[in-house]
Amino acid sequence: MTDLTAWKKEGILAPVSQLIPVTRDKKTSLPPHYTQQLVTIVGLKTTTARFMPVSHEGDSNETYVDKVDNLRGVSRAEFIARKLKATERRAHMRLFREMTEKETGKEWQTTFQNWFKIPCEIPNGLCTVCWNDSLFGSLEAGKGATFSRARYFDTYSIESSNDCVAQTGSEEGMAVGNTVGEDLAKGRGDASLHYYEYVKAGTHFPFITIIESPTLLDIAGLLHAITLADLHGHGKYSANHGKFETEVWAVSTGVPRFSILNMLDWAADGVDSLRDRFISKGERPLFEAPSGGTPLTLWEAEIDTLRGELTNTFKEYISLL
Repeated sequence: MTDLTAWKKEGILAPVSQLIPVTRDKKTSLPPHYTQQLVTIVGLKTTTARFMPVSHEGDSNETYVDKVDNLRGVSRAEFIARKLKATERRAHMRLFREMTEKETGKEWQTTFQNWFKIPCEIPNGLCTVCWNDSLFGSLEAGKGATFSRARYFDTYSIESSNDCVAQTGSEEGMAVGNTVGEDLAKGRGDASLHYYEYVKAGTHFPFITIIESPTLLDIAGLLHAITLADLHGHGKYSANHGKFETEVWAVSTGVPRFSILNMLDWAADGVDSLRDRFISKGERPLFEAPSGGTPLTLWEAEIDTLRGELTNTFKEYISLL
């Protein structure tokens, strides 16, 4: 059992004060911070509903799931980092707004106006100085940039695309949608139909996410945002589909000595063979501290201690604003 107290020691995590904007020469920005520390979050995402990752248009009115051929000898569905990051960023902002209203008793728009001078809106009105922008990055002409500290990696289905994608020739076949025209009095024929492939429920995607110069607020907030994003849905049709269930297996102050490709190899004998690598009491995958020393890694149920830190560390953050 890793004691969370060790995580809070100076130098392991960045102070929450690094998230507080400062004003110099009439320009407000987040202070630069280079702690040479990072935190890695590793786990597995399982689809619980139809999922269409970023995809490409096909012939006429058809849309296809992006796939990668012969990756470790298997054709796989691709889940790109940009889509994963975008959904979790929006979930994180919803969490940020909800907690702000809960702690201040005011609408988030009013509070954000007082704290950051404008209400931060994704993607068209980023304030560049709030917690969300600090973690996920922002850029606005004339106001500067905040580079992303959350690093995402493209991932791929453990299952073969022949098995996990509903497509032409598969048992399910392509899905059929119907566009909604403005004139509902007119009948809709074949021309209004569109056909699309989708990733089936029960498909598994391993993931690795790294937070650079992490605060405890960043880690706890992202763990909660992952759950919210799963409920909201990922993908092109996320309003109704793209739901996930995420298992977080490890959170470490080190960089992983393995990649998504290694995780696919470990799952060659099935998802349980991959899961056993992280939840067994035997030899677990290795992490390496980027600045020397021994990384601190939380496994399985220990990670709940990080989730439980969200409220207190958020109160600390808003007390400094």
